[in-house]
Amino acid sequence: MNLSKSTSYTLLHILNGCSTATEVGELMQNTDIRSIQRALVRLTELGLLKRDGTNNPSYSVNYPALISSRVADKLLEDENRPTTTLHHEFLSWLGELPVDQIDKLFGKDIKYNTASNEKMSAKDLEHLTVELSWKSSALEGNTYTLLDTQLLLVEGIKAKNKTEFETQMILNHKDVVAFVIENTDLFTHNISFSSVEEIHRIIGKNLGIETGIRKKLVKISASNYEPLNNPHQLMESMENILSVINRADDPFVKALLALTLVPYLQAYEDGNKRTGRMLANAILISTINKGFSLRKTDARQLALAYLSFYEFNSILGLSDILKTELS
Repeated sequence: MNLSKSTSYTLLHILNGCSTATEVGELMQNTDIRSIQRALVRLTELGLLKRDGTNNPSYSVNYPALISSRVADKLLEDENRPTTTLHHEFLSWLGELPVDQIDKLFGKDIKYNTASNEKMSAKDLEHLTVELSWKSSALEGNTYTLLDTQLLLVEGIKAKNKTEFETQMILNHKDVVAFVIENTDLFTHNISFSSVEEIHRIIGKNLGIETGIRKKLVKISASNYEPLNNPHQLMESMENILSVINRADDPFVKALLALTLVPYLQAYEDGNKRTGRMLANAILISTINKGFSLRKTDARQLALAYLSFYEFNSILGLSDILKTELS
């Protein structure tokens, strides 16, 4: 998505609910209206927007094109970009997609080994648990090394120079994997809200994280995205995104949507990305006997991929990461 600053700002305002050049102009008063009109024409030519009318046209987002567009890092690192809120139109579009379109749009070019009749071997499961617990925790600032994590989870040896908080975070990941292995039936077809709640409860155990739908506003570091702050809307939106995940047939698509939508909603006080990662793994472990640790992914790459989705609803970055992890 090679856009100028004014064009990217225009797109963000359309995503936030504006539909005409005039409405965008009211929010970009330092930008000439003709520049905004040219930006809208450019976005339409790129297929990111759809135009309706001629004299005073209105514009809407073309989500099938937008979700697969690559967002340039410079757009995500521009600290002056407009604030973004949860895009209700995007969630509504997702909710109305036919089942075959969900798999087609979000599962492009994905290839993985089909599930065997056998569950993961004990050794493979141990390997996944160690790497996943280490990397997922490291992404949250945990300083346990991979070796520290292996000694803790396999030998029961706590690292002497680490805090109890860090140790608990690692152990919680192991407990989630154990919960999934014992309850694969919860993640193969219709995933319930209570199953997601249980993953979140285990992830936050003894870490001072409140369980249940949050009741206050949260901020996301390095992002101009502001999630919903109404508990009733959060609960309703959580049910909606689970409905979308459950309607997908392809395990990769289900996992990608979980990895993406759970953090996007930010339904919990903390631990949203961890919950999304573990839910995505639960889906894959329960269906194709395979998980992912994000070991091949660096923190900056993952952060930019999330910003692409939070602010521009482009899922391409996260899709590429998951494909790489499963290859």
